Amino acid sequence: MAEAGVAPGAVINNAQGENLGADQEIPQQQAQGEVVVDMMNHVLIWIGFDDVVANRQALRSEIAEIKDMVDLTEKDITELQELYAKRTQNAGQMYFGLQRTKQLKATLHWVQDFARVSKVPTLEGLTQESFKAAISIAAQRADIRKKEAKDASSVSSEASPGKLKDDKKWQEWITGFENMLSTLLGVNGVPLLYVI
Repeated sequence: MAEAGVAPGAVINNAQGENLGADQEIPQQQAQGEVVVDMMNHVLIWIGFDDVVANRQALRSEIAEIKDMVDLTEKDITELQELYAKRTQNAGQMYFGLQRTKQLKATLHWVQDFARVSKVPTLEGLTQESFKAAISIAAQRADIRKKEAKDASSVSSEASPGKLKDDKKWQEWITGFENMLSTLLGVNGVPLLYVI
């Protein structure tokens, strides 16, 4: 059985992290009558947590499903990484490393990008290579949003049309107001002009 989003010949592991041979079916979960691929396990493998089964299982205990990343922040990922690094070997010590930490944060932004447009994250049509490219783009967008949020307060105060003092200047004022709204970012990083 071929899985959408997994390249032919790719190494596939089940939810317990055991390697599945080419002749075995990819594990799937049933969710409300539809077949759902275990995306979190595949994502963890694709971003580099493929070396030790226990590592993936530990991370899965923290982030069970891909949709659980919607409410996380980069700080949460950093704290998770530090928590596992401080543990003793017997308690499941794990070093994420710089690249895996960055890719986990990029995956967080990728998931949140789907949430911004009210869609559910999917690996359909993705390979490991195309997934890494997608999360890289999501990380770049997150950096841009951070910079825009930082600059937004000064830009919005400059773009403010002020108070409407005369009904005759309504058209001029509303154009200025819409311009100001396009510089203000909402909670999800979307300009307020698009929300209204």
